[in-house]
Order: sequence, then structure tokens, then C-alpha cells
Amino acid sequence: MIEDTSIQLSLFVEHGREREAATFYAAAFGAREMDTYTIDGVLAGVAMRFGELPVTVAGSNPNREKMPSYGGPFFPKQAGAVSAIFQVNVGDIDTAFPRAIAAGGVIRDEIQTDALGRRVASIFDPFGHIWTLVERKPEIGSLAA
Repeated sequence: MIEDTSIQLSLFVEHGREREAATFYAAAFGAREMDTYTIDGVLAGVAMRFGELPVTVAGSNPNREKMPSYGGPFFPKQAGAVSAIFQVNVGDIDTAFPRAIAAGGVIRDEIQTDALGRRVASIFDPFGHIWTLVERKPEIGSLAA
């Protein structure tokens, strides 16, 4: 990858639910709000950081929703109607998973061990997106004599 290239994601929710979504992501995953964007005085997006990853929570354009032939992006109309899954790497899944549920997430998969030996779980957020929580394995360091 070229050094001056970076990636930023936009996560689309139903127009008018931008603030609700930002509040959920802060409570569920510890995302930090960095800025807000308005169009004609109406909230249109919230810039956030999920760890070091910049993500803009944006409202789907209602005019594009009325004319789908213009193309998306659109927000999920039902839980899981998405083309991507967000993975959150956590230090302690036994703490992170219940926090996401308490914030309003709905269980998709309970905590389990996957084929790679990692502890994982997944939820639907209140806006239809899927989030997989993956517990980071502890670093095994060497002891110097």
C-alpha cells in the first residue's frame, strides 16, 4: 500500500438516526466522537474513531432512497442485510460482549471458539449492521536471562 494512502469507512444508518447510532457505538464499543457534519442545519454525519480507525456514521440520503436507480449507499432495511461485517478486536470478550448487548445490540452468535482457536461472538446493532467481537490472544513474550 502506498504510504500516503489511508482508509476511512462510512457506516450508513437511516436518515435521522445518526445521533442515536453514534451514541450506541460509543456505549457498545467505546468509539469516540470527533466531529459532526450538518446539511442545512440538520445532522448528516458523526465522525468517530473506533480505536485508530476513522468511521463516519452517516444518514442514508432520503432522495436516493426514493430513487434507488440513482444507487446507494442505503442503510440495512433488516438485520444483517449488509455486504460487510465489522470486526472489533477486544481484550476481554466476557466484558465487551455483554456491554454491546446492554447498549442495545441483539445476539447473533453467543461467545464461542472459532476454527482458528479464537473466542468470538457477534451481534446485530439496532441499525441492522453485524459486528463480530474477537478476543485478542495474549502476547507471549520471552523472558530474558
